[in-house]
Amino acid sequence: MSRSRTERLLLTADGLVDAAGRTWPDFAAWCRTHTGTRAVLYAGPRQMHTLRVPDDMPLDDDEARLAYGRLQFTHYFGPVAQTWPLAAWPGGVCALVHGDLAGLHATAARHRVKLVGLRPSWTLAPVRDGQVAVREGELITSLLHENGHLADLQQRHADEEDSAGGAAVLDAASLLATGAGQPGPDFIPPPARGRALAWAWAATAAAACALVAAQALGQREEAQRLADQAGVLARMAAPPPGVTAPAAQRAKVWAAARQLDLDWSGRWAELEQALPPDVQLAALDMDGSGLRVEGQAPAADAVTQLLDRLALRAVAGEEVVLTRLQAPEATTGASLLRFELVRRKAGGPR
Repeated sequence: MSRSRTERLLLTADGLVDAAGRTWPDFAAWCRTHTGTRAVLYAGPRQMHTLRVPDDMPLDDDEARLAYGRLQFTHYFGPVAQTWPLAAWPGGVCALVHGDLAGLHATAARHRVKLVGLRPSWTLAPVRDGQVAVREGELITSLLHENGHLADLQQRHADEEDSAGGAAVLDAASLLATGAGQPGPDFIPPPARGRALAWAWAATAAAACALVAAQALGQREEAQRLADQAGVLARMAAPPPGVTAPAAQRAKVWAAARQLDLDWSGRWAELEQALPPDVQLAALDMDGSGLRVEGQAPAADAVTQLLDRLALRAVAGEEVVLTRLQAPEATTGASLLRFELVRRKAGGPR
């Protein structure tokens, strides 16, 4: 096949369907017989959740929409949604629930296939004013266009009454060969300015190295101080020769010693590195079993950034959840969002 041609493929619960209607057990099987081609993948509602952003919501760019989408998906689906890849477009946000982006790229690379897109299956529908519905398996996505723009999007099970809203229902697989389609989110966006991005990464790495070097000295000094304090507590716990200390006294002393044994300097440095520059801390509770952070931020995306960074640093068995996000009070003239984050053992008390 020609290297310039782009093949359109639909990911399904049973494997993969190509534009000719042929079925494949998986993407790897298709790649083995299509070396050197380009491919764009489409996934239905089982693999992707779609969130339609209200038109009157003041979200001016993709970064703001992604932050809003992350908060909404986490609210409805829990901590697992913090790890879902997201893609935005002017009308909303999509979350990749089932799918391994890195694995798809690796499979394509092994067979010299260029993977150029991963989009929701409803973007296969043609743009025409009025209602149109796209069916993939047992799920239907109903779309409403007004003046050439997507005005509404709803997803339902096919067995629900009037699930298509009275619109003609188009099969997603049959749309692969039409060449029609509409704008929408893409989890594999076109490559940006590579050289500028490389310089940005280099500058970030250099700044991070300088920060780590500066903090290392402070952490060594803090470790020595904690060791000295632990020694004092050990001497306090040891009774004079011939005297037995009460059990309650020994328990209190060694409880304090265990707290001092924790790397408090490292924990604080970890939080400091995760903190976006425009987030202000208002309260901080930290102990050996958890972390609670209260603060203020100018926008929800800053809170989401802090949430994601802390989630990446959480150890096995821990979760990081947003427990409060409060809009500014108009009567006070405040302009900052107030929030509370908690890192705790997974399944712990809410």
